[in-house]
Amino acid sequence: MPLFFKRFFIFYFLVLFISLAYLFTSFLFSQNNFYSPSSFTPTQPPTTIPTPIPVTIGLVGDLGLGRHITSTARLKNDFNWSFVGISPWLAQNDFTLANLESPIISDCPLGKTGTFTFCGDERFLPYLSDNKFIFTLANNHIFNYGQTGFTQTQDFLNLFSIPFYYSHCQSCPTEFITKKINNISFGFLGYDFITNPSFDPQIIIDTIKKYDSQVDWLIVSLHWGNEYLPQAEKWRVDLAHQLVDAGADIIHGHHPHVWQGIEDYQGKKIYYSLGNFIFDQSWSWETSHTNIIRLTLTKDSLLKEEITPIEIRFNSQPILMP
Repeated sequence: MPLFFKRFFIFYFLVLFISLAYLFTSFLFSQNNFYSPSSFTPTQPPTTIPTPIPVTIGLVGDLGLGRHITSTARLKNDFNWSFVGISPWLAQNDFTLANLESPIISDCPLGKTGTFTFCGDERFLPYLSDNKFIFTLANNHIFNYGQTGFTQTQDFLNLFSIPFYYSHCQSCPTEFITKKINNISFGFLGYDFITNPSFDPQIIIDTIKKYDSQVDWLIVSLHWGNEYLPQAEKWRVDLAHQLVDAGADIIHGHHPHVWQGIEDYQGKKIYYSLGNFIFDQSWSWETSHTNIIRLTLTKDSLLKEEITPIEIRFNSQPILMP
């Protein structure tokens, strides 16, 4: 065979082989039997939505450090004495809200039985901090040692990083305070109708409307009502409803020194009086027995309410009742 034909046939078969190989390879790619960068879509991991962590708060009534409470702690040289029986309950809360019914001052004098001028020893402060209290200072005893005692109380609380509020001074940073835990925000307002019986409730309503949108839960503490009554007077019920209608989420009531019950109004909790928490009034069952509250909350709902009865022993030490 001439050399020309040999070269022709070799070239022909080479071209045919390359063409067939190309067609075969294209067919395989079209069937997704081989990796193709242009057609491969990586698998995305499923999106994980974190489960919201709720917040647990405690609500208690009057915490007075005056008279027998300070005297007992000094006698025993134990300023944890009044807390030792209740600290395990307090430790389970992210914070506990209480009414601090006495200034805390240096050189607090001996509290004699029967006096109504209260003060607490500064050596209580580490235990107030350890037990995670937040205090309203709006009550009729916080000025028992005048403006000097009130200022010293604030300085001591700040020194131990204990939050507090007092809303009668509208230009002060204590008028409205906030706290955020687990991305859930709380706001606090506190008013005293005992020292200020003519205080205009419209101011509270307007202040609630001012701050309500800034927090998830707005708690309003009220020092109000006649002492030792078994239930709240009508004016307090009406006012509580007005405050909830304005935007308050929880009403934290105190001063009557006895338990006055709970009302659920418009899906909100009203505690008219939480009674005595730490106080030296063991002369009656009503003043030495009450309930303390634990609420478990998300950003927008109440998951659980726990009501626990307590007894104040030795005129100074609350314990859980069985």
